[in-house]
Amino acid sequence: MTRKLNNNINVLFIAFSFMMSFVYGVLAIIDGNIYKLLICLSVIPVILLPYFIEKKFRIKINPYIINIYLIFVFFAHILGSIVDLYDKVYFYDKLIHFMSGIVTSFIAVYVLILFKKYDQKNYSFNLIFILSFVLLIASNWEFFEFYVDLIFHKDAQRVISSGVYDTMMDMICASLGCLLFNLCYIWENEMNKELVITKFIKSIN
Repeated sequence: MTRKLNNNINVLFIAFSFMMSFVYGVLAIIDGNIYKLLICLSVIPVILLPYFIEKKFRIKINPYIINIYLIFVFFAHILGSIVDLYDKVYFYDKLIHFMSGIVTSFIAVYVLILFKKYDQKNYSFNLIFILSFVLLIASNWEFFEFYVDLIFHKDAQRVISSGVYDTMMDMICASLGCLLFNLCYIWENEMNKELVITKFIKSIN
């Protein structure tokens, strides 16, 4: 029943996200803003990525992971890039990067469990892997932004106005999100508390 509910929530998120991207895409066409139109169109592959991975690698991704991923995409891609909250709310970019550190930490735990590398008793390896995974994703995202800026002559990384400051702050915020996750993870393990992270791990084990 819970799995079915999660799947229904995912479908609603996908439908609502597509609807918003369609509306803003039409507005971008009217304004002749090709860059904004491409951002709206990119919602399709970004949102469908988990399902592509399932089909390509013949694995079944846990619905909780897809829940987390879709919620993050909605706040980061739909509200941030399409609705322009990155420009309208001065702290929104850093908030999203902080959230990305938490989200990718959950995904890192899932990857460990999926490949049977998760060690409940000796979790020092888990902590190192989680941090490495988060930094890998954060750095590759910055690489992606850099190349997009080069291709479309934009300044998503705000290099013109801040040099490397914005890029470094983005990665620091992601690292802080990971640090918060790891501290909560350690505390739950040491205190034998079954809270958010522990329940998440048990739900996918």
